Amino acid sequence: MNTTPYDRFADVYDRMGADEFSIKMTEYCLKIFRRFKIRPETGLDVCCGTGSAIKCFVEKGIAMSGLDGSASMLAVAARKLKGQRVTLYQRPLPRFRLYEFASARKTRRFDLVTCFFDSLNYLKNERELKTAFKSVYHHLNRAGWFIFDMNTPAAMKILWGGQIFTKAADDLYTVWKNEYFPKTKSATCHATFFRKKGKLWERFDEVHVERAYDNRIIMKALRDSGFRIMGFYRCFSFEKPRRGTYRICGIGKRPE
Repeated sequence: MNTTPYDRFADVYDRMGADEFSIKMTEYCLKIFRRFKIRPETGLDVCCGTGSAIKCFVEKGIAMSGLDGSASMLAVAARKLKGQRVTLYQRPLPRFRLYEFASARKTRRFDLVTCFFDSLNYLKNERELKTAFKSVYHHLNRAGWFIFDMNTPAAMKILWGGQIFTKAADDLYTVWKNEYFPKTKSATCHATFFRKKGKLWERFDEVHVERAYDNRIIMKALRDSGFRIMGFYRCFSFEKPRRGTYRICGIGKRPE
């Protein structure tokens, strides 16, 4: 039976190691912090999933909040972050607005907003991408920072196009079947999960659709949303993206 993306996936997300990417991104962020002398006291992780990135940032002394569209993912995050004084919000992209507790009309603002693991690739068009960037911008303090990663058109074409991936464990088996659509630079992933429950195996299916955007489109959307682009790199490095780069990292700053 098909389910909403990240609905049943949330139950096995960490067990299959999917949260390891976000942990790696937090390590990369620490290098970015040092490079740009960023010292955030407060942060919001957009599309926070099971909260692994939040946990890492909290351990570094940043007061974090998280936002995700999936109630199932947030339930896992809440258990993981119990006792950490982290506020979690269920909001879908592209448009979101968070308010201070004391005043329903005052927008919550942060020193840092992050969005990891190609979550922004789930946005369907340039209009939605810009809307998401504007939502982030309005939740940043002046001189606040936005750090995110995205899959590139090369990743969609080569890594997703017509590829089938499998992963097996004692009680979990997954199959990822991908299809690429060059006209829209988008890809569809049909994910099938087999999870052992007692002596039986349970199957569930999810469909994930991502769209890639040219770097110039991403940078224009950032600028149009008010950001100064401080860095645009081949992810996990400080090098410029190349034609065959699979993942970029963008760094935007709200002007003072």
